[in-house]
Amino acid sequence: MANFTTDGKICIDREVSLPNMEEHIVDVVTHFDVEKTCVWITENQFLKVCLQFPDELLGLSAKVYEEIKKRVEVDLYILGDTSYASCCVDTVAAMHVQANAVVHYGHTCFSKANLPVFMVLPKRHFVIDVTMKILKDNFGSDTDVRLCLFYDPEFECCKEEISRHWFKNYPQSCIAYIEQGDSEYIFQGRLLKNAHGEPLPLEYLKDYICVHIGSRGQTVFNYTVSVPAKEWYLLDPDQQKVEHLEETAWFKRRRFLIEKCKDANVIGILVCKLAGDQTRDIISRMKQLCRSNGKKSYIISVGKPNVAKLANFPEIDIYVMIACPENDLYNSRDFYKPIVYPYELEVAINLKRDPYFTNHVTDYDELLPGKRHYCDIEHLEEGGDVSLVTGKIRETKLGVKDGNSTDLVTKQNWALENIGSNLQAKTWRGLEQKLGETEAKMAEQGRQGIPLQYNNEPE
Repeated sequence: MANFTTDGKICIDREVSLPNMEEHIVDVVTHFDVEKTCVWITENQFLKVCLQFPDELLGLSAKVYEEIKKRVEVDLYILGDTSYASCCVDTVAAMHVQANAVVHYGHTCFSKANLPVFMVLPKRHFVIDVTMKILKDNFGSDTDVRLCLFYDPEFECCKEEISRHWFKNYPQSCIAYIEQGDSEYIFQGRLLKNAHGEPLPLEYLKDYICVHIGSRGQTVFNYTVSVPAKEWYLLDPDQQKVEHLEETAWFKRRRFLIEKCKDANVIGILVCKLAGDQTRDIISRMKQLCRSNGKKSYIISVGKPNVAKLANFPEIDIYVMIACPENDLYNSRDFYKPIVYPYELEVAINLKRDPYFTNHVTDYDELLPGKRHYCDIEHLEEGGDVSLVTGKIRETKLGVKDGNSTDLVTKQNWALENIGSNLQAKTWRGLEQKLGETEAKMAEQGRQGIPLQYNNEPE
């Protein structure tokens, strides 16, 4: 019950602190690319534009707003609390004001959106000479082994200087530049290029040693587990040391969760991202995958998920979360039911997937038709196997290969009615408009305090 109740005094006395970015940012116009933003807005003739800021930059949002208004005549809106994650473009909030475009500030996951987006990346500088000396001391030359350099998006402002020093020391190697577009070689906002500026496919890295300049976080973690490189190293400019990256324990847990997917009968498709047509496509694919393998699936959208929200659905055995690769809830162990990637559900119940994968797919966009990791769905046949988690025999239902059979559909409809009746029987079902059913009243004083004990409650 600790996840549902807490001491009221703790909630009242708790202080929420955010880093004071105003101390580090002197020139707002330069740091937030105000001039470039205004040129982009003017050239595209946008009339309504949303400025999306993460929490740590909200203190500077008004200054950026005023600087843009001085230079261009446009209707601006500031987006603060995002619908899901601040790294994703919040098209949901932008649609509320019928915006034509979004200017995204801060760290980004480079996920696609269905609105024009101008990215303003964070800026951070480091001593490149010192960093290159550390690389030279650890890796020598690229005569025998090729190298590939990755860097945090905040170092994009140093891209030209990084390229010059890198190719001077490693002319046979390549760099993963930040890139936006529809090129088939782009993966998670990156495009490999050699010293001549020629784009390279991701498969080139299978014999490369990859080095990431930046701090340890979700970005470098996603590259470590999903990019098929020979080895991965992290060079933190602040620590000035090279660290070898290996996620063996993480892969072991994900394989365990794949086995849990096989045991699950009811799967919740947890929607934590709405931007882009790819979200709709992956939801349809997950539903098709569950339907063809005799598993029941339900779409669940609860905004930003937490333990208490998902505990309202005890009928769900496991959740497959539709979110950007930067979402850290995939690794959370606080929830009562496991949360898995779409790729893990594919490996569990799609027989055409290789069950002994060595690289993960954290970006669900790669699973869609025409992408790098797409494959057809193979329907299961009647049979059974043994669960590696419970040790019990798992019965495999007959999958539906065409639209003529109604046996499985009937069973799923019965299950839907069963679970639906359970949800309808609950005393609280969320916010309901009930238009025309509620009598209009004058505004009055509401409750004060916290849900554990309001001030106007009887003793």
